[in-house]
Amino acid sequence: MLKKLSFLTLILFFLMFVQNAMAHTGLESSFPEDGAVIKEEIQTITLTFETKIEQGSTFELVNSSGESIVVENISLAEKQMTGSLSNPLEGGEYQVNWNIIGADGHPVDGAIAFTVDIPASEVPEEAGIEQAEETEEAETTEEAQSQSTIEEKNQEKQQNNSTSFYTPILLGIVIIIISFVWVMKRKK
Repeated sequence: MLKKLSFLTLILFFLMFVQNAMAHTGLESSFPEDGAVIKEEIQTITLTFETKIEQGSTFELVNSSGESIVVENISLAEKQMTGSLSNPLEGGEYQVNWNIIGADGHPVDGAIAFTVDIPASEVPEEAGIEQAEETEEAETTEEAQSQSTIEEKNQEKQQNNSTSFYTPILLGIVIIIISFVWVMKRKK
């Protein structure tokens, strides 16, 4: 009876461990939202997480060419991380890559993508409609390429996150099997 109770206690502790191991902080909301099309000037980026985030958490903003855009004054307040831009973003595709340390001490990363769609200053008619059409075609092609690149990166990160989800479960199953075999051998 004592052995069965010990075995059940071991399983209970394991299940509590697995629950804590999988309770990593995730992104709750953001401004701009993932996939949003912003039609106004934007000078602040705000990320809100599911739990408190620790010092050392940060994010970077990159454009469709992969160039970093300077984000100033990144601040942390409980579950929220905010950064400001010295100049409003120009029209185009952007991605925020965030790296945080959750309240449980585990590092977590992710990304959100958004588009800024602010009309450029109008081109005088003398400059020609042809130039505007060429620019629009180039932007459309570039947007499609950058969107597919961003989607590929997000899919890769999701695959990595699902792998880390199953590792503690598999480890726990192995521990349970070994414990069970050990208990059975001790009975003989």
